[in-house]
Amino acid sequence: MRLSTKICLAAALAFSSTAAMADDEALSALAIKRANFSLEQAIEKVHNTYAGQITELELDDYHGQAVYEIEVVNLNQGQQHKLKLSLSDGEMLKNESRKLTLLGISKLDEDERLALEQLSQADFSLSQTVAMLSSKFQAQVLELELENEKGITYYKFKLLGEQGKQRVIVDVLNGETIPVLKH
Repeated sequence: MRLSTKICLAAALAFSSTAAMADDEALSALAIKRANFSLEQAIEKVHNTYAGQITELELDDYHGQAVYEIEVVNLNQGQQHKLKLSLSDGEMLKNESRKLTLLGISKLDEDERLALEQLSQADFSLSQTVAMLSSKFQAQVLELELENEKGITYYKFKLLGEQGKQRVIVDVLNGETIPVLKH
């Protein structure tokens, strides 16, 4: 295959992948607008039902409907739950639970463990942070993930609003919000 053909093929694949991601984000935003069960309600329901910390949250499909896919980790009990909550009414559609250890070896890496430990000691409200980000950036939260890098524990948020797609990190220790610059 000639080099020019390979370059054209690679460019076409990259463009179609980017277009598919944009379509998915737009559909996620539409699903959130149509939802009868808000992201804040989903976070509160999970916090009231499961001990532990939310480490990931994203919109997904499950049996033909929009769901919040939420991962909750409880270090004290050594459990991880992967939940699917309906956007239409908050119904729990799926709950997969697994132990965090296998033959005495942790499935969490050191950064994940450190992030969970620091988050449990912090005075941080995920519900309030989501509401603040939605208001401050005039955007909807599409995804979030707990991370620890360079000794800093933070949530990484993906937002979609009038300004387009934005990424923001929020330090769990002090609540500082830092927009991630686009390259």
